[in-house]
Amino acid sequence: MTGKWAMALVASVGFAVGAGGMAHAQDNEIDTDFDSSGFSVESGDMKLSLGGRLHVDTVAIESDGIQFTDETDIRRLRIDATIDLGKDWRIKLDGDVGGLSPGIYNAWISYDGIKDWEFKFGNFIAPFNHENMMSSNNMKFIERALPSELAPNFLLGASAAYEGKNWSVTGGYFTNPIEDEELTNRDDGKSIVVRGVFAPIDKRREVLHFAAAVERRELDSGASSRVRAGSEFALTRQSLLDTATLNGVDAYTNLNIEAAYMNGPFLVEAQQITRSNDAPLLGDPEFKGMSVQAAWVLTGERQRYSLGGGTFGEIRPDKDNAFGAWEVAARYSTLDLQDGGVLGGELKNWTVGVNWYVNRNVRVSANYVDAKAEPNRLGAPDNPSAIMGRLQVAF
Repeated sequence: MTGKWAMALVASVGFAVGAGGMAHAQDNEIDTDFDSSGFSVESGDMKLSLGGRLHVDTVAIESDGIQFTDETDIRRLRIDATIDLGKDWRIKLDGDVGGLSPGIYNAWISYDGIKDWEFKFGNFIAPFNHENMMSSNNMKFIERALPSELAPNFLLGASAAYEGKNWSVTGGYFTNPIEDEELTNRDDGKSIVVRGVFAPIDKRREVLHFAAAVERRELDSGASSRVRAGSEFALTRQSLLDTATLNGVDAYTNLNIEAAYMNGPFLVEAQQITRSNDAPLLGDPEFKGMSVQAAWVLTGERQRYSLGGGTFGEIRPDKDNAFGAWEVAARYSTLDLQDGGVLGGELKNWTVGVNWYVNRNVRVSANYVDAKAEPNRLGAPDNPSAIMGRLQVAF
């Protein structure tokens, strides 16, 4: 089944279910609501929710090596719709209509009518690492860390998830995504992904989190592989690291391990992703990325955690804080694409940031990134630095 047909199927099922729910609810009162969560229409056992996000970014870069251009642009402009039918079925559709990577993102149907289980089919983020799985609205920094360049992103497929008392496991089978995302690495093929999460401490204001995941991706016949990274300044569309097109990669295995500890307003996280390529002609190269980051909400609001996916969520400013919530964060991340016959470069990044959560819908962020490539994709040392800013409006 091609991506376009799958997208049409999800949209058709969503429309049919929604129309059927409305027809069934003709005699029920229709309630509408518009608040910080977005616009919703509810009737009987059906609820339609509409939302979106706008990320306006700016970046100024100094570099003596590869030249970057200062930019101000719309990073994301997404519209989404969610249909909840009873307690068991959910349908979600969203897409970017004006950002750097326009197209369909989420287009899926889920069912959780069996206790502790959830089944999902469609186009969604493969359950591999917490940073890719969490919403871009909730990231501590303007861009994800370098290791995420090795992780799968949106893919078309199906998954099953089981959640126990202090643990969860998710597995799925995936093929190529509905749309090509310009700023994301993609290798055409088919994947099996399994992710396990263990949280021995899972309280409202304290969490100890461990997770591990594996992805085995078999590339399509004639397909090539490529990994690029732009040192966490996405607006520039310029890469500091680049393996170039790698022919002869038959498959690869991605391994992810991560740990985190949260105590009220404090959060520290670490992850490592390793990719082992099945490419004898290239010496079976291995790529590695890791990151460590810490965040502290100065105004005392707690971090939020979801055991099912093993991800951290939004910061909600306390109503008693007249000037919203303030958070500071720091991160160190690396990515090594130098191994075997591949000379893609090696990069180390330091990033510091501050987030001002004006309210639940508006956020202002500033980051400073210091990057050190030894070497960059051209084989030369490089040490660019950047100041970045974002205005975020989401509901």
